[in-house]
This record gives sequence, structure tokens and C-alpha cells, in this order.
Amino acid sequence: MGIKIGDKLKHLLQPKEKGPESKPSKPSKSAPEPMKYDMPEPENYDLYDLDPLTKRKMTICNLFANHAKTVLEISNLLEASRKLVIDTLVENKLLKDRRRTKRPRTPAPEETRTK
Repeated sequence: MGIKIGDKLKHLLQPKEKGPESKPSKPSKSAPEPMKYDMPEPENYDLYDLDPLTKRKMTICNLFANHAKTVLEISNLLEASRKLVIDTLVENKLLKDRRRTKRPRTPAPEETRTK
């Protein structure tokens, strides 16, 4: 009965030793594998001939996959709507569409302005 609570929880505060036997045998499911969005090579693909919306969508995918930016960071950085960012990422299979009901596709404000 004379054991203090601090003595019981002391092992939780001690750093764990890392040895070869403490490595997990399987990769953890919580750590996602890094994404890579391959940008077209400028020599093979003329980016100057693309319309602004296509360039914007390529930039969104590049920032998300290669620079680990969040949807909110991308929408603030590019001054684009979150709808355009999310729809672009779902369209390019960088995000999984988790909506419960499928809604008809409506264009984002940026998409209607450029046409």
C-alpha cells in the first residue's frame, strides 16, 4: 500500500530503448505511404499553351502530393475555393471521395468564370 502513484506511472515517462528486436515486423497501417504527383517535363509538354484552369489544377495536385499542403492551405495560397481544390484532388485520385450520397457535379466558381 505504500507505493505512490508516481512510482506506478514512472515507466510511462521513461524513454523506450530502440533496438533491433523492438522494430515492428509489419509496416503500420496508420502511416500513409508518401504520394507523388509527376509534373510533366517542360521539354516534352508546353505548359504555356494550357488554359489557366488546367494549370491551376496541376498546381493544386503538385502542392498536395509533393509539398504536403492541406486543402485549406492550398485554397488560401491560390485564392481558390475549397470545392475546386477537393474536386480536383478527387478527380486525380489523390483523395478518396467519401461522400455518402453522390450529388450531381456542379462547377466551382473558378470553372465558370474562365469559360
